[in-house]
Amino acid sequence: MNSLDLIAVKDFPIIEVGDNLVEIISNAINSNNLSIDDNDIFVIAHKIISKSENRYVNLNEIKVSKDAAKLALKLNKDKRLVQVIMNESNKIISTNKNVIVVEHKLGLVNINAGIDLSNIPIDNNSALLLPKDPSKSADDLQKKLSKIYNKNISIVISDSMTRPYRFGVVNFAIASSNINCLLDLKGEIDMYGKKLKGTEVAVADELAASAGLLMGQSAEMQPVILIKGYKHFNNEINDAATLTVNKSDDLYR
Repeated sequence: MNSLDLIAVKDFPIIEVGDNLVEIISNAINSNNLSIDDNDIFVIAHKIISKSENRYVNLNEIKVSKDAAKLALKLNKDKRLVQVIMNESNKIISTNKNVIVVEHKLGLVNINAGIDLSNIPIDNNSALLLPKDPSKSADDLQKKLSKIYNKNISIVISDSMTRPYRFGVVNFAIASSNINCLLDLKGEIDMYGKKLKGTEVAVADELAASAGLLMGQSAEMQPVILIKGYKHFNNEINDAATLTVNKSDDLYR
């Protein structure tokens, strides 16, 4: 594999609650005059999935517990938002430097439980949650888009995350369908003829990160990126959701 083509699907509409993403994505592909081939990969920002699945919460309707109110006062944060973060989390890992790091119900370790306040309508006092079951969302999109185009395509659903000991955010995969997300290279031979002993490549995260360069983080409005040329399709298939490690295996917690 010597090259990849990453193509942002331009002129993508704003997604509303209940929108048919399959229809919207296929229409956008057609209006961009893009062809779909076997082994193409769609990297899709989770936000448009969350919007279509109505993962909004109205902060004015949130019942705030004593624990949430106490933590909000300590951190000088909106107590309603703190309650939503707690509702979406298995546990709070850290509140150092006024940042709430949690273990999300999906198993992810992230800030503010992945709750979005940006790029959503500002007139209804809402917050946007991660998809309830991103793996199911990925499977549904994969099956329906593959049927429309009669091609064997793959789906990666992405979000942005911070990383230990590094500034800035990077896109990563929260779920996927029809792709090997963790490429095990143990036993492969390196350039000097030695066997690799412990190398595993988080393919889905690398694809999501590359797509993130085109998606952007603000007003780019390019939530769907088409990737062509990826070749490692002769391996087992696994979901990007399985890339999350248990606490006992985590190097940073």
